[in-house]
Amino acid sequence: MTRQSAVTPIAGKGPAKAKRLRGEDVGVPVRRMDLAYDDQLPLAWFDGNELISMFLTGFSASLPEGESHFIHSVRLFQDRITDPVLRAQIRAFIGQEGHHSKEHDTFNDAMRKRGVDIDTVEKRMAASVKRWKKRSAKYQLAHTVCAEHFTALLADVLLSKHPEMLDKMSPQARTIWAWHAIEEAEHKAVAFDVYEQTVGDRKYLQRVMVWVTAEFVAKNTRSAWTLFRGTGQLRNLKKWRELFALLRTLGGDTWKDYKDFYRDDFHPWQHDNRDAVEAAKKQYLEGK
Repeated sequence: MTRQSAVTPIAGKGPAKAKRLRGEDVGVPVRRMDLAYDDQLPLAWFDGNELISMFLTGFSASLPEGESHFIHSVRLFQDRITDPVLRAQIRAFIGQEGHHSKEHDTFNDAMRKRGVDIDTVEKRMAASVKRWKKRSAKYQLAHTVCAEHFTALLADVLLSKHPEMLDKMSPQARTIWAWHAIEEAEHKAVAFDVYEQTVGDRKYLQRVMVWVTAEFVAKNTRSAWTLFRGTGQLRNLKKWRELFALLRTLGGDTWKDYKDFYRDDFHPWQHDNRDAVEAAKKQYLEGK
């Protein structure tokens, strides 16, 4: 995306002092949602299907620790960035991801109160983050770039490819997932651009993506199975068929965009879904 100078000259007063750009100035607004949940949030909050709901809840349980690590890994390189627009986007990325952690903590607590084993998933994720932090700064940033590609793909499914999935969520759950998808789309290139400007090793990034892909699938499968066991639906073939249909949709509709990551000329905004993001903002975030 083309960046414009943040400095505007003022006639007769010499060089103007650069304006400190805010998130909304660079396409990454930081929103405070402060969502809350009551008894109207059902356990089977996705289309009445406990298995799909727990599959997504397991993903949610990994997000507070995961997104905190995204922030950490980008901060390791923040001081090396001189571009004022990207610096503003980094600050906004940190703000958005911080709120994602907070809101998913609240959502996870609501699920925990309904007897869902959130604690096990959270502990596993905390252990993973501890291991990642023992790796090099280069690896940690590359890992975040790859993970952000996955969140961008999932966001695009909800906003562009299958927005009807949001309609299948209970109203309270719909808000957090729509909002999160919108913001993942808004900042999907930030970590990537930081990596390009500070590391720039595409072959290394592509190698890390192979590992992150295997890790992403394995962790989410394990988390889902942990939560499935508490649903009482393990013998419900109809619920399993619906889950596998959803997984086939997710895999099939993201496969081409996922593979694009391995091109040497790839950039996240080559998958331009800004029109869908704007439409979703009007539908779900009016006034935010």
